[in-house]
Amino acid sequence: MKEFFGIDVGGTAVKWAVLGEDFSVRVRGSLPTGFTSADETVAALISLVEPYRERVSAVGVSAPGGIYEGDLDGTIHRGGALTFMDGCPLGRLMREALGMPVAVNNDGKCCALGEYAAGALRGTRFGVVLAIGTGIGGGIVIDGKVLRGAHCFAGEFSFLRNNVHARGDWGNFFGGTGGWRTLRDMAVAEKGLPADVPVDGRRVFEWIASGDKAAQRALDRYARMFDGHLINLQAVLDPEVFVIAGGISCHPELIDALRAQMPAALEGYEGQLAGIPVPQIKVAELGNDANLYGAVQEAMRLL
Repeated sequence: MKEFFGIDVGGTAVKWAVLGEDFSVRVRGSLPTGFTSADETVAALISLVEPYRERVSAVGVSAPGGIYEGDLDGTIHRGGALTFMDGCPLGRLMREALGMPVAVNNDGKCCALGEYAAGALRGTRFGVVLAIGTGIGGGIVIDGKVLRGAHCFAGEFSFLRNNVHARGDWGNFFGGTGGWRTLRDMAVAEKGLPADVPVDGRRVFEWIASGDKAAQRALDRYARMFDGHLINLQAVLDPEVFVIAGGISCHPELIDALRAQMPAALEGYEGQLAGIPVPQIKVAELGNDANLYGAVQEAMRLL
């Protein structure tokens, strides 16, 4: 059975793993990102693979930024959190150094591919993953391929506008109102606490699990807003299923609220607007490993 090396370059850590063709993890590790230049980053990624060079058949890299479809050089555009990677031909540099195929794709798109390969999108023809973090990342998978778009920007759900008549600042984008911090701020406000109280997402769900009515009201408000965007995406993309990923997706109360608030979000879709398919919601299955699985899925295509 062939083995593959997967790398997930995040803003704070680089995770890596050797996976088999069946996506079983053979060995894994991580190191702090902490890079300050493209050269330093490329050298560090190459050094991760070197000890397994004779063992693996190809390398897949999940990275922030855009990578155009068909670009075998794996050139990163924009660079996301690692702005110094803009313009870096990461795939070519790693391929030349390691002497093996290297695939590079955007982190949100790798997350979606991972869920397709071994997670919640298995068996679907057309699915969408939305990863809730500081903003809303994710990807669109059709017949096993992730949609990149003409400018490798497809699936950048953060930039959906809440109100097209309002100014285009972060507070008027899905990323600004759909990230986990919005739920946190809603819960703090519902409970009448100071806005700067030290509360994180985990604490909010502890309140909800304990039956705190104020925190539950906040979750319901957040879910209804989120469902409104899912309905818009259903009208544009019409996927079989939406998979919710990201740190807070591990809390079943979130998925329950998204499903429970969908009828309220669909109010008004009567008459001429009747018949829109109700968005189907599932929770991601791979957690923080989705990007690694997706990167390896891309590497497999090179052989």
